[in-house]
Amino acid sequence: MIAEIGIIILGYLLGSIPTSYLIGKYKYGFDIRERGSGNVGGANAARTMGMKVGLFSGFVDIFKGTLAVYIAMWYVGNNPNTDLILTADPNAVVALTGFLAVIGHCYSFILRFKGGKGGATTAGVVLALDPVTFLALLVVWIVVVGSTRFTSLGNLIAVWVIPPMFALRYDVLTTRTNTVETNAYIMLSMALVVLIYYKHRANIQRLLRGNERKVGQKE
Repeated sequence: MIAEIGIIILGYLLGSIPTSYLIGKYKYGFDIRERGSGNVGGANAARTMGMKVGLFSGFVDIFKGTLAVYIAMWYVGNNPNTDLILTADPNAVVALTGFLAVIGHCYSFILRFKGGKGGATTAGVVLALDPVTFLALLVVWIVVVGSTRFTSLGNLIAVWVIPPMFALRYDVLTTRTNTVETNAYIMLSMALVVLIYYKHRANIQRLLRGNERKVGQKE
């Protein structure tokens, strides 16, 4: 149990790395939370430090979610009897590690338990669990953001791709191999939807009022 808890905590620690905040503070000499929308995600990094920095921040935020899940999957693969107090499903460790990585991005201990909206790190978690679902998520996000220029709207719509795709993909895998437990990942997908909507509640209000910031809009 100690090792499993350590893996899950590691997921939170990886997610807590505030990429754009660190770049803003140590390269540009300002706190990104005091610029633009005040968010520490890639969109506000692009708005305040340029598109290259925004893209780099977004990629790192994706990578930390992917890395956290890969570490958990490696551990579970080498310890098939892994379980938690509430479930004997070893994939629960993977799911919780991924969720805690997103929680870390949203509530980083480095930023006194504040942070970003979780979209990029969610995408990174999905990439590690199922690349096909990630591609579907990415396509929907690109279409929405490309047509509206609202990254928040892209996150809010694209996140709904995850639950049905996980249900479809893991049902197929279970049928083929009879070894994949799906409940943990389905629960993870729904938890991510709830978290993304909660973190975007201010964005939803601005979208409804018509004063949400668009991607590429300078500070």
